[in-house]
Amino acid sequence: MFYTSLLQDLLRTNSVEINLFLYAENKYVRPLQQLLASLGFFTFPEKQGLEQTNQIFDYTLLKAIKKFNQKNKISGDGARLKAYSLWRMLQCQEIIPYVKIIATYTDDTSGWQKETHFLYDPLQKVLSFLEYKEDTLKQSMERFCIYHGLIYPTDSLGDTIKQHLVSTVSTYMGDYFHDTEKSEKPPTDNEIAQTLSIIETPDNKISINDGQIQLVLTKKAPGVYWIGNEEVGMFLQRYTDKVNPEISKICLQVINQVARNEGKLDAINTYDQAFLSVGIFQWTLGTYTNAGELPALLKKVKIKYPEKYAIWFTPLGIDIAEETDGTTGFMTLHGERIVTLEQKEAFRRPFWAFHFWKVLMQPEFQAIQIEHAHDRFKNFYFKPEPKGLPYPLYQIITSSYGVALLLDMHVNRPGWINPCIGLAMADNANYASPDHWGTQEEAKILDSYLRIRATYTDGRNPPMTSANERANQIGLAKENGLLSRERGSFEYLTNQWEGFGMKGNRQIITPPPGYNPDDYPDIEQ
Repeated sequence: MFYTSLLQDLLRTNSVEINLFLYAENKYVRPLQQLLASLGFFTFPEKQGLEQTNQIFDYTLLKAIKKFNQKNKISGDGARLKAYSLWRMLQCQEIIPYVKIIATYTDDTSGWQKETHFLYDPLQKVLSFLEYKEDTLKQSMERFCIYHGLIYPTDSLGDTIKQHLVSTVSTYMGDYFHDTEKSEKPPTDNEIAQTLSIIETPDNKISINDGQIQLVLTKKAPGVYWIGNEEVGMFLQRYTDKVNPEISKICLQVINQVARNEGKLDAINTYDQAFLSVGIFQWTLGTYTNAGELPALLKKVKIKYPEKYAIWFTPLGIDIAEETDGTTGFMTLHGERIVTLEQKEAFRRPFWAFHFWKVLMQPEFQAIQIEHAHDRFKNFYFKPEPKGLPYPLYQIITSSYGVALLLDMHVNRPGWINPCIGLAMADNANYASPDHWGTQEEAKILDSYLRIRATYTDGRNPPMTSANERANQIGLAKENGLLSRERGSFEYLTNQWEGFGMKGNRQIITPPPGYNPDDYPDIEQ
């Protein structure tokens, strides 16, 4: 969390007691106030903005520390904060997201003992926090139930067990713990920035350090950027267990090659007309007051990794607007939709780039980026009645090389694919239905398409950015055997052909099972 970094640095350097004591006035006091507020022991003055709170270790803060020590059975008067007290505070703070998951979980709890169950990890972490650390989750739960006089849940967890877990953890928290949204005021932009070391250098760089990790951004008016280091190909090698097994290896290679043109997993910029752009396909907040694709990406993270989302974004006040679907939407900040130019402009500030970059470095978030890229095909490639085309794209282009070229354009000029393919088909009007095409016919269509897309424009916007260079990069992958020009070589899902009974005719591609085009609106810009 944003206010814990400096405090963790004190623990690492064994300098807690020399910085946090009665009447101390330094940069560590405010984060300590924030930490105790999150635990329900401290409240900020109602008539005083958070950014105005004095950074002085006063008697109000001392009283909060004493209450925490009493609740957690820690000796000492708190006038000079002990390292163990701070460590325990951070431990309490880390368990909160998992407690909230258990408290609010309403789905089926059957099979909670299995590692695949959604509650397995939260339960294990909460029981460990409560010092029930047996070899298995089942044994830890048995000990907890025996101690509290509860019936061990052999199948479903039940509300009684969940309530006891939450109430037991609450005994270590403060009086305001169940009302933290009121007791802990949301951090302002200035408050977040003050927890970081931000230094502008003479060589047009901005160095940001939170005490744990450092990022050097390059200034480019009106924002900053970082081109990134994390490539999709390297991720696929290092984290095979995190990749969705339903995505075929061929499709992963297509995504990898397009990402080499577009961006790295940890790439970020805040200088272009979309205000904030991140990741391999540079998902954005949206131009002007339009919806953007970044909120849809965050929504996927929140659904698949809610406990991670609670750690990465909730403390910053970031959430997803209700109308956000799987393609586009809006973020919210402290409950307000980020839609106006003024609201979006605020995300150009360097510390926002830094915080999003830290999340972009997480393997789980990187895995979601790849899933989100995989879903993008549903917005254009599998559309049964594409605008301006006599056939769906999945019938026209079926080679992995050709599909990579289509995806490459879709992340750069999504609304222009159909016109360009339509013109390419007009160039080869003597060809019959795509059902009768072979590799040679598709290759002719692609040659025409590449020539057309290099200069095509709708009259309002310039042609596709670096169209020929991008095509050449994907062409290298074809020459190196990573992509194929053979018709029918693209595969969207693992074992797609066997699943559809098409071993004998790989040229035929069918939309994935359960696909509803209405759920995936066209992306026009």
